[in-house]
Amino acid sequence: MNRAQVLWILNYLSAAYRSFTIDPDEAEGVVNVWMDILQNVPFETAQQETRRLCRLKTDFAPTPAEIYQACTESSSTLTVYQIQQKEHEQQLLELQEYHEREEVKPMPEHIANRLDQLFAGMRVNEDES
Repeated sequence: MNRAQVLWILNYLSAAYRSFTIDPDEAEGVVNVWMDILQNVPFETAQQETRRLCRLKTDFAPTPAEIYQACTESSSTLTVYQIQQKEHEQQLLELQEYHEREEVKPMPEHIANRLDQLFAGMRVNEDES
């Protein structure tokens, strides 16, 4: 989420909650924190959830964490692409953790040879395609 989008949310909250004000001296830091917390949230989803939370919460404006949680809960139905992206991110994290914890060594030659034989049998010849 970019700066203009975060400012839209903050202005919306300021209009919805008269007690929601930001000290001008702290404005830059507040915007940066909100951008950091909501960085992976689509703006349209954040808008919808901010509006919904404003309808539900009568005392205080929602925090960025509450908006983030509402956005992640509302997007429980992920697209195939989003699921694949999350799986890929998880695999990368697991691989990174493995490389940080374990001493990675080259594959033994007999295993590499066996894998080459297996993969050679799976390849499609040009005359077969």
